[in-house]
Amino acid sequence: MGFRVLMVTPVVALAALMCSTGPVGATPTPVPVAAVDQQEAVATYQALQVNLYDPLPPLYKGVASSSCGLYSCLWPFTNAMAATEYLFGTPGGSPFVLDNATRLVGLLLYADPLELSPTGGLQPPAFESGVIPPLGPGGSTYYDDNGWVGLDLIHDYLLTPNVADLALAQAEFNFAVSGWDTSTTDGCPGGVFWEDVASSQRNATANAANAEVGIELSRLTGNGSDLAWATRMYNWVITCLGTPSGLYDDHVNPGGSVNTAMWSYNQGVMVGAGTLFYEATGNGSYLSQAERTASAAVAYFGTGSTLVNQGPAFNAIYFRDLFLLNQVVANPAYASQAQSYASYMWTQRQPGTGLIDPDLGVNGTAPMVEIYSLLAGSRPAP
Repeated sequence: MGFRVLMVTPVVALAALMCSTGPVGATPTPVPVAAVDQQEAVATYQALQVNLYDPLPPLYKGVASSSCGLYSCLWPFTNAMAATEYLFGTPGGSPFVLDNATRLVGLLLYADPLELSPTGGLQPPAFESGVIPPLGPGGSTYYDDNGWVGLDLIHDYLLTPNVADLALAQAEFNFAVSGWDTSTTDGCPGGVFWEDVASSQRNATANAANAEVGIELSRLTGNGSDLAWATRMYNWVITCLGTPSGLYDDHVNPGGSVNTAMWSYNQGVMVGAGTLFYEATGNGSYLSQAERTASAAVAYFGTGSTLVNQGPAFNAIYFRDLFLLNQVVANPAYASQAQSYASYMWTQRQPGTGLIDPDLGVNGTAPMVEIYSLLAGSRPAP
């Protein structure tokens, strides 16, 4: 795959960038920051592929503590898929076209065409949390995981375009709609569940990430029902998880209590959804809401331990949505915070492998490929 096309180790990539391209003794020629980010994206991707990728099936290795068997759970796989897409989308990403196509092959190994509801009713097709048998044990089905799948599929369509992506993304969004809480007695009624089981919590990501999917599908296919459902999901998060600061809590428990954990990716998906709603409708209130949340998030997470402790997987989603907003209303704080974080994480690479946080498996390294690629000029997608 891609690491066989461009065999550049992390150490060699960085050393090459820091060397002068002029004659010996001359003043070193400054290397553009985007070029450094491009090389770091390639080097990090190659570390991921060399250490954690299995080309046959093609899937990524899991971590020992996982319940998903030999191969990674769906959530890490979606981050590896996003990493490949963003790298492919960089100015120097054309060598990764086959890698990008192969991610879809791997994704389909998680697909369950006969998804059943907790009561045994047939639901729209979805993706299980583990590779389905016989390669893996399968697993529970999560609405937020499926939201990341939908966003990866739409991003792939925007890059390729492969019309099969849209059909799969539409099926995923239909699954998300089927997870809407119809009880009128639950605390803060409505909202998409987190997991496809009885009495699940309702999370910001399960709603806002799927809202992003619905808005994009509406834009690409003209399906007004998708936009209407996306609006319901987005408004539920504002009503039930919004805080006076402009930031968003994590989830509503089955009994109605609110888990107030503050995660970067929750802020990201609401920034992204607000930006997309503004682009779809022209309603400035959506843009104002997105800017307010982005400003509060940049102040809250900063560039130190609060941000670092979120982990690469959460922060990649956070930054890609900030970059999405930046295309509409430019704010240098977004790229500055992302660059600071990316530079720090580059120093955390494991000697010998180039992996950034091996204990997290795919989720420790793949999201950093996405962030370096964004900084290198890959066009942001939600």
